[in-house]
Amino acid sequence: MWRAAQVERSLLLQAVLAWVVRGSKDVGCDHIMGTSGQSYRWALQNPQLVAPVLLDYDVLEYKSPLMASLTDTALIVSAAADMTANFNLTSSSSAGSASSAPQKYILQTIQFRKPPLVAEGTKQELSHELEAVLVHREVTGSGYFANIIVPIEVSAEPSLDLLAPLLDSAELPQQVGEVSPVLVSSLPVKLAHIFANVSFQHFWGEVTTSCNSASAGARILMRNVTMATSKSRLQRVLNLLKYVPDKPPTPPPVQTWLVQPCRRGSTCSIPAATDLSPQLAEAQAAVTNGTTKLDAAKQAMDASLSALTGNETQISNDVYTTAIRNRDNLRNAQAAVDGATRTVDMLQAQISSAASAVWDSDAPAQTAQTAQAAQAVSSSSSNSSAATAGATAATNSTNATNSTTSGASAVLLASNSEVDGCNADLASPVDVDLSTAEHVDAGQIGDKASEALLFWRLAATPGLPSEAAAAESAAIVPKLRIENLGDRLRIKSEKPLMVFLAEGLELPVSFADISVPGQHSLAGKRAAAEVQLVHMPDDPSKAVAVSLQMDAGDTENSWFQHMGDALPRAGDATEVQGTDPMTMHPAFSRGVAGHFFRYKGRLLKDSRCARIRWHVLEERGHISNRQLAALREVLRPPGSSQMDPSALSPMLLRSQRKVSLASVRSHTQKASSPDSEQDAAYDRPSPSLKSLLLSLPRRSSRGQTLSP
Repeated sequence: MWRAAQVERSLLLQAVLAWVVRGSKDVGCDHIMGTSGQSYRWALQNPQLVAPVLLDYDVLEYKSPLMASLTDTALIVSAAADMTANFNLTSSSSAGSASSAPQKYILQTIQFRKPPLVAEGTKQELSHELEAVLVHREVTGSGYFANIIVPIEVSAEPSLDLLAPLLDSAELPQQVGEVSPVLVSSLPVKLAHIFANVSFQHFWGEVTTSCNSASAGARILMRNVTMATSKSRLQRVLNLLKYVPDKPPTPPPVQTWLVQPCRRGSTCSIPAATDLSPQLAEAQAAVTNGTTKLDAAKQAMDASLSALTGNETQISNDVYTTAIRNRDNLRNAQAAVDGATRTVDMLQAQISSAASAVWDSDAPAQTAQTAQAAQAVSSSSSNSSAATAGATAATNSTNATNSTTSGASAVLLASNSEVDGCNADLASPVDVDLSTAEHVDAGQIGDKASEALLFWRLAATPGLPSEAAAAESAAIVPKLRIENLGDRLRIKSEKPLMVFLAEGLELPVSFADISVPGQHSLAGKRAAAEVQLVHMPDDPSKAVAVSLQMDAGDTENSWFQHMGDALPRAGDATEVQGTDPMTMHPAFSRGVAGHFFRYKGRLLKDSRCARIRWHVLEERGHISNRQLAALREVLRPPGSSQMDPSALSPMLLRSQRKVSLASVRSHTQKASSPDSEQDAAYDRPSPSLKSLLLSLPRRSSRGQTLSP
């Protein structure tokens, strides 16, 4: 026992030291989010500038709730992890047939904002009252974003209303910072309508990102046709944005390219550029003819003026009427010449611009910060492994020399910077036998001594380390929302359920899934139940999960205790008061797990773009036979659900919703009696390992290292 405790203590020290050595981290650079960017005056089309690529889109309808948040500039709807909404820019509509790998853009958010305020007496090329900006991030490593800007206007009978499915039956957030579900009606949102039978004007701009507010290059694609909505729905959104200050539009660049969309799998061709030479010749002829007419009108007007001034005392009505007619003819002739001249100037400018234009030649260079952020996770993981190896060598100098990162670990960590969007070749848990997965023993000396998993309650360290331990033990357990998705229960909360440390990263748990029997198998056998704790960032390709295999017996699991009488039926949801998550599994109460299986896979068999790094604990947890029977009564076996895969709607917790010092203080309480219910939940010996963890230097919410 004493030696086991020493090994466990050493394990925890090594892992924590690796995290500390890793140091501060750029704020918001783990999962970089884009913004809607500037509001532009609508771009004019140049028919000779046709992009040599197609916008090859794969967008499916979606009908599960999405989370909407209100900011001081827009109503933002976050895309779900299982949502299929992406596009490529390729020279062919058939995937893989392009001569070079196409850029791939995946939807992050839909942002509704007020249009810019144009000067009085002028108007936009496309008159509209609201803009929807679909913010996409490029996932093959360029660091770029793409904003698709959709103009929306009011129509008495809108046929393709983008707002209807999102807003109907939904209670929108009313205050800045509030988050509410949308898309709660029976209508699916069909984003494919945005791309069908239209074209876009493309140019390059910049957006501010979440990575230290750095700028990144962004493709701006402005839809050439407005979409319609009802007056009542438009007013609901505008009422939320009434305090957003009006701003003038930013002029687009002179050169904008026409980009043609094409549904993935369809046969499309790039449209031919229009030859403007015939139009230019016609406009020049119009100038010549107009000039001739203008000269004739001027001569007639001169004659009328002579007649009016030559005999001012005897001017007949006919002379006066002729003078008025000649004046009007002169004005019309002048206007015709001016219009034809402007047309000639515009056509000549377009022809000249097209002659010198090269597609994507004006793509902005990546800033140093954006380029570094694209590799931040991979680099920091490598640094963490190297630093921990050094710490391990120093601690175990009598048993080992310098440590290096194992090949398997390097491959796993490198996958962070190699995101290729959807991953149909990756296995889901129901297809994985753990005997074929990599087994990690963090207790051994050398390569894997730094890879233990750590667990605690809070999603941020408040103030000083001395305060962290108190906040950790006094934090009130939040209420839990339980959703029955047919073959699993999904557990959510307004705050992260708990936090685990994996591969040097502090990862809040976004949601937990419970299934019976277990999904993973070992030598062909599945556990009685399985709990999957999933960290789902805004970029679903960087998700991480910890899986717990649960055996059934006579002993109750206290974390399940308050759920037994309130489990919802398929398609229903309920709320219960949660219990201490650290009682869910023996490794949680210790704060560390050193033996587990890991592999790279998917969340579900039908998941399209959620790429998960799985960590399956070797140590088994437990639930009682009574609790197992209650779960079986409301769940179908994994993989047997006939529900649409889009029914899975994980709440993507935004980074600013992490627990802050203020929120910790407002959600902590001191029990007045040792017999109180709150004390009963936490009335157990304080594990020395957890105390050690909380006494060591940790990072603040701003990434600063805090000393004890």
